[in-house]
Parts: sequence; C-alpha cells; structure tokens
Amino acid sequence: MEIINKRSQYIFGNFGLSIRNEEPLFRQVFPKISLSQTILISLLGTILISILSQIRFYLPENPVPVTLQTFGILTIGGFLGWKWGLVSILTYYFIGVFGLPVFANGGGGFDYVFQGVTGGYLLGFILATFLVGYLYQRGWTNGKILWAMLVGSIFIYIPALIWLIIFDFSWPPEGQLLEKALYPFIPGDLVKLILASLVITGINNFVNKKDG
Repeated sequence: MEIINKRSQYIFGNFGLSIRNEEPLFRQVFPKISLSQTILISLLGTILISILSQIRFYLPENPVPVTLQTFGILTIGGFLGWKWGLVSILTYYFIGVFGLPVFANGGGGFDYVFQGVTGGYLLGFILATFLVGYLYQRGWTNGKILWAMLVGSIFIYIPALIWLIIFDFSWPPEGQLLEKALYPFIPGDLVKLILASLVITGINNFVNKKDG
C-alpha cells in the first residue's frame, strides 16, 4: 500500500496536483467558524445563485437564458468545497422545484424544472458545484483552479444535452443540438469561469498572506 501511495504521489506530482485533502476555502478564511455559521454561509450561497439567475438575457431564437448563475455556482463550489457547496446548490434546486421563484425569469415549480428545456442545465449546476469543490479540496488551487472551473463547466452541459436528446421540447431543431444548446454559450462561460477562478485565487492568496 505504501508503494501505491508513493507511486500515486509521483504521478499526481508530475501534473502539479496534490492528492491530499485540502480544507474548504471558507474554513481557511474563517478557521473558527461554527456549524450554524457554516449553514448560514451555505444559505447565503443559495441566495446569491438566486439573485444571479435573475440577471439574464436571451440569444436570438434560443429559449435558454444567458445568466450569471454559472459564475456564482463555480465560485460557490470553489469557496464552500464539495459538501457545503452541494448543500447550497441543492437547497437552491429544491426550493425552486417546490415553487419558489428562484430560477431565471422568476421561474419555479415542478413543471418549470421537469417539463422545460433548462431542466438538464439545472442538474448540471449540481454536478459542477460538486466537481469544483472536490477538485479544489484535492489540491487544484491557485493556477489549477481555472482547470477545475473548466471541468465543472463541461459537466453542466453533459446532463443538459442528454436532457434535450431524451425529451421532446420541439427545440433545438433536429440536427442542431450543439449549434443551439452548446456552442452559443461557450464564449460567455469562458469569461465567467475565468472571473470565478480569479475570485477564488484572490481569496486563496489573501489567506496565504495572512497565514504567512
């Protein structure tokens, strides 16, 4: 087992990655934070996502809104880590399912989630939050957080595209799945993941300077 561990450390080290478990960034910022305060920060993350979902616009002939949600989700994953990031995004998801108007355009309810074109994207938000938080805690910090954000962004679209393939919403037009449901969003998502990585890197650098 020791040989395997050493070999794993060598392999990951060559890629500039750590296999140790990092504390979530919020615990580095607030090392004495209590459970109740942690829950509060997680709920503040839910509120942030809800607010950012209302900042949106639409591309021509496209029912999927461009919002700032992705920025918020990636940032929350990086800051809260995988466990409390999941608490935050799952709270957002389920209060929306049960009718609170937290989705884009003040949407909410069972029909909005399960009978609309954005249902798969919402599931992707959960995956992205988990992955970014998990990768951060596995050592993808500072410069590597950008790649964690990229992985998270990619996994938003996997359930989104599968959702649109399985269910018939009369959109996107046949043969135009990627042209309508993926490609138009890539430029904006690249900007958002860069901004989110800068926020997390900035907070991480602040913590390191404070501890140093």
